[in-house]
Amino acid sequence: MRAVAAVMLALALAPLGASGTARAQVAAPAPSTPTASAPTASAASTAVPRHHDAIAVIIGNRRYADGIPEVRYAANDAAAVKRFAIDTLGFRDGNVIELIDASQAEMHAVFGNAQDHRGKLWSWVRPGRSDVLVFYSGHGVPGLRDKRGYLLPSDADPETPEINGYPLDLLLRNLAAIEARSTTVLLDACFSGNTAGGWLVRSASPVYVRTTPPAPAPRLTLVTAAEGDQVASWDEEAGLGLFTRHLLDALNGAADRGRDGNRDGRVTLAELQGYLDDEMTYAARRLFRRVQRASVSGDPATVLVATVPAVRPGVAAPSVPSVAAASMPAPSVAAPPAAAALFTPPGADPARAQAFLEEHREAVEAAVRAYYRDQGGAWDHKAIAASLDLAERIEWFRRITLVEARDDGLDLRAGYAWEGNGRSGDAEAKFRLRITPDALAVTRMWR
Repeated sequence: MRAVAAVMLALALAPLGASGTARAQVAAPAPSTPTASAPTASAASTAVPRHHDAIAVIIGNRRYADGIPEVRYAANDAAAVKRFAIDTLGFRDGNVIELIDASQAEMHAVFGNAQDHRGKLWSWVRPGRSDVLVFYSGHGVPGLRDKRGYLLPSDADPETPEINGYPLDLLLRNLAAIEARSTTVLLDACFSGNTAGGWLVRSASPVYVRTTPPAPAPRLTLVTAAEGDQVASWDEEAGLGLFTRHLLDALNGAADRGRDGNRDGRVTLAELQGYLDDEMTYAARRLFRRVQRASVSGDPATVLVATVPAVRPGVAAPSVPSVAAASMPAPSVAAPPAAAALFTPPGADPARAQAFLEEHREAVEAAVRAYYRDQGGAWDHKAIAASLDLAERIEWFRRITLVEARDDGLDLRAGYAWEGNGRSGDAEAKFRLRITPDALAVTRMWR
C-alpha cells in the first residue's frame, strides 16, 4: 500500500464574476479585495462555468525503470483529476498539458529548472488572467543528503534524487514566479521512501526518512494528505489513491453538503479540511487500521470551488467516478442514458463528426471498450494470443481523436492503457465506429 502525500498550493478558484466566467480569489485576501456574494445552493446551476484562460498540468507516473515498484493507480488519478478540471471547473481540453510516465527532461520542459522557470507552463499562462492547476500522482522520495522532498520522474533513480529527481521546493518556487491569477497544486506522492511494492530507498530501510517540507509562500494555501510519516493507501474499489478519491468527492460538493459544510454552493478550505478529517481519516482507519490526517494551513475562508454541481431532489450527489467500475466489461452496444434522444448520425461532415464525438464521448468509449473486450483482448499480444483468454480490458483512455468522418460512422484513433491476465501496457490503435439512430458499435480495429 502506497504512502500518499498531497500538497495543494492554492490561490483558490473564486465565485463567478459578472461576466459568467469563473474568477479567482487569492488565498488569505487583503481586506480591500472585493468578493462576490456567495451563491445559494438553490441558485447553483448545473451548467459548467467556462474557464477560458485556465491552464492545467496533469501528470500520472505509474511505471518506472529498473524494477522500481509501479504506482498502480497514478494514471487513474490523473484521468479523474482531468475530468474534474474539465467537467466541474470548466477548463478547456486544449489547455491541459498531460504527461504520463513523465521523465525528468519532460518535467523540466514544463516547469523549468533551477536556472529558469520559463518552461511550457509559463509560456501558456496569460499573466493576471490564467488560473493554473497542477496535479501529480506518482512516487516521491526523500533526499538522503539534503532531506528535501523530490518528485520521482519515471527515468530517475530513487537513491540519487538530488541528481535526477525534481525538488518539491523548486516546483513551488517556479510556480510562484509565474504570473498566474491563481495557482492550485495537487501532489499525490510518497516522500517516506516506502511504497506498496517495497522500499524505494533501500539504504534507508526500515525507518522513515523525514524530509524537510518547503515553507509555504505568502498568500498560498498548503494541504498535505498525511502528517509526518503517516502512510495512506489506495482505494481499491474506486481504483484511485485514497486521498485523491476523497479530495475529489469533497471538491465536487460533498464538503459543502457534509457535516462541516454550510450548503452555500461553494467549497472552502475549512469545509475541505473538515470533510477530509471526517471521511478520509475514518476510511484509512477502518479499511487499513492506519492513522491518516490531512495537514492544512491557510485562510479557512479561501474558496476552492466557486460553484459546485447542483443536486436536484431525488438525484444522488455527484461524486468521483469509480475507475475500477468503468474498466469492467461493457455491453457490446452503448446507448444514450435512460430514455434520452436517439443518436443523430453526423454523416461525412468532419465538423459535425467532431461535435458528435465530443457530445457522445462516454458512449463512444463504452463501445470501444466492449469491442476490445470481446474481439481485441489479445490483440496487443498476437504472438502469445493462444496463451491468453481474451480477458484484457481497456483500463483508461489517454485520448480519442477523429481520423475520418464516414457516411455510416467514424474512424477514430485511440491511445489507451490495457490490463489483464497479469499483464499491462500502453497501446494505440484505430477503431471504426458504426452509428445508427439507436446504437453505437465498433466493427473494426487496426493499427
